[in-house]
Amino acid sequence: MQLNGSDMSLQSEINITPLVDVVLVLLIIFMVVVPLLLQGYDVDIPKTSAEPVPAQAEPLQVVLSIVPTACRILEPPAGEGLPADCRVTLNEQEIPATDLPARLAEILDGRPVNQRVLFLAADDRLNYEGVLRIVDLAKSGVGDLQIEFLTTD
Repeated sequence: MQLNGSDMSLQSEINITPLVDVVLVLLIIFMVVVPLLLQGYDVDIPKTSAEPVPAQAEPLQVVLSIVPTACRILEPPAGEGLPADCRVTLNEQEIPATDLPARLAEILDGRPVNQRVLFLAADDRLNYEGVLRIVDLAKSGVGDLQIEFLTTD
């Protein structure tokens, strides 16, 4: 081919520099992304057993409820102890507060020390000192008793 009277030939070689740049950029992207995709969470899945779980005769949680209608301790209790007509609810059974140590001893004495837990659900209108007297009464019947508090929304 002649242009302006000079001999010029067409260059038929491929310039590979842009191709190498693109390949290197793709390589860097894959080097960064692949470790992120391999990241995961370790999960311990419990193994199943063919043995049936024995039914528990008694509930695991022991709940002590104190409401103002059953035990009138809205004011600080006069003298020692609690009012004679004070009743509490232990595992949905209403009992006199004076029977609380014996009933808790029946329920919790056979349990290991770390499972002797009493959940306390007391109305917030009750007198703090009166509730503490009931808690002290409950602790007198069971050694190493842990008290946990239940709240309502």
